[in-house]
Amino acid sequence: MSHFLAKVGSCWNWAAVLLTLSNVAMGRCGSFVAVDGKRLERLTSDAGFPGVPGVYRNGAGTELFLTGRMPDNTTLVKIVSRDGMSFKRYPSGRAVVGEYGELVARVTNYQAAASAAGVVKALAFSSGEAIPIVFTNGFPARFEFSSGAEYFLLDQTSIPAAMLPGWTSAAQPVLFLTPGAMNMGGYSPRWQAVFRTTSPTQPLFRLPSDFYANGIFTRGGWVIVSGFKYTFREGSKSGRPEVEKQRAWVLFFSEEVPTWKLTSQLDLSRFNGVLDVDPTSGMLLVQGKGDLFAKWGLFDPGTDNFKSLGHVGAHGFFLDAEFSKYLESRWK
Repeated sequence: MSHFLAKVGSCWNWAAVLLTLSNVAMGRCGSFVAVDGKRLERLTSDAGFPGVPGVYRNGAGTELFLTGRMPDNTTLVKIVSRDGMSFKRYPSGRAVVGEYGELVARVTNYQAAASAAGVVKALAFSSGEAIPIVFTNGFPARFEFSSGAEYFLLDQTSIPAAMLPGWTSAAQPVLFLTPGAMNMGGYSPRWQAVFRTTSPTQPLFRLPSDFYANGIFTRGGWVIVSGFKYTFREGSKSGRPEVEKQRAWVLFFSEEVPTWKLTSQLDLSRFNGVLDVDPTSGMLLVQGKGDLFAKWGLFDPGTDNFKSLGHVGAHGFFLDAEFSKYLESRWK
């Protein structure tokens, strides 16, 4: 059996695994495509990016977005689809684009609040709403958006300048993934939460205190958060507890109005993390352990099968099958 466990009530139920992998609404992705080397050069050749652009896919896997900051202090977005290429320009600041390349949010230089702990900027949304983002030298704020920018996760310190009203009391479906982690002394974990982009000032739920999130994905009605689960040593003294080990881990959340529930967990300790999730099959693009010579490949949680794809490339995505064929034809 695989490492996948789905929790139903107070016991672990293997039947729920099949529900998670099969009985959800499916997106349009299905074909894995690596975007690196000569392929990436061909996609960027007519854009004039001064540096290496960011590369993302939309939720359906029918479009690729290449984004980069231009010399005129704007953000250029190149949209690649079966219909061809198009370009959009947005104001300066790290731009986040939605399902069709529309501007969803960007980091602004507006000093939203004063803080001795770091520089406070704003993540400004097209709706006119904004949330504070605190950048420090030690542990700066991080945010990640799902493909298509339907959801995003935010990780930052819980100092007053970083918190909007109600954030510190946001629902936390599971306080700790490991019961022993509750012996944390005087350590205050980072504040990590998941939001829906249409309501960016209202956190949906907080993540467990012994989990470090680094990616967010969607599949049907599921919000999937990848990262690392920490196991703390028993008997830790006051202050930051000692970490015994960390494991690549994936959390599956489902909405049970008006709350969210941690329904499933996936142990990926044999790998180093998740790079993409196929909404059609549930297949994961995972990165192996190691830095200089790490490999990546496709992992099927339902069968525990792993197919190596060689050394890690610059970018890899699950794309719509017809869009994948279109790209392959252009790269020949």
